[in-house]
Amino acid sequence: MTLRLLLADDHTLFRQALRMILETERDIIIVAEATDGYGVLNAVEQSKPDVVCMDINMPKLNGVEATQQLHAVHPEVKIIGLSSHIDPYLVAQMIHAGALAYVDKAHAGIELIAAIRMVNQNQPYLSPELGINNIDELALYMNHTP
Repeated sequence: MTLRLLLADDHTLFRQALRMILETERDIIIVAEATDGYGVLNAVEQSKPDVVCMDINMPKLNGVEATQQLHAVHPEVKIIGLSSHIDPYLVAQMIHAGALAYVDKAHAGIELIAAIRMVNQNQPYLSPELGINNIDELALYMNHTP
């Protein structure tokens, strides 16, 4: 079975680097790319991905807001939050919005493929750099502000 993937990040070089890594996997196909949250919502309608790798900090409509809207309309699409920030409050917002995983951008080359495979099986994934072991532990940050 081929996994259909959408890459969403406003940094072209980062998207290109992820594409190069992911294209080595025979069962993953990148069906679309987007540079902002509105682009994600449009691309999902057109390309029907299984998984969206969503930058949290994007212009126009950020990753948290885009995730909320996407999850409300297409709950079957699995969302992985990507960020260079190791901030449990920000990650908690993303998970609360509907993402099933978080990957630290600095380690995306190592972690993203495993995260994609896990969320495709409805299993959460949290980057080890976050220092939080599971979604229940992350829930402590969901209703608080830093």
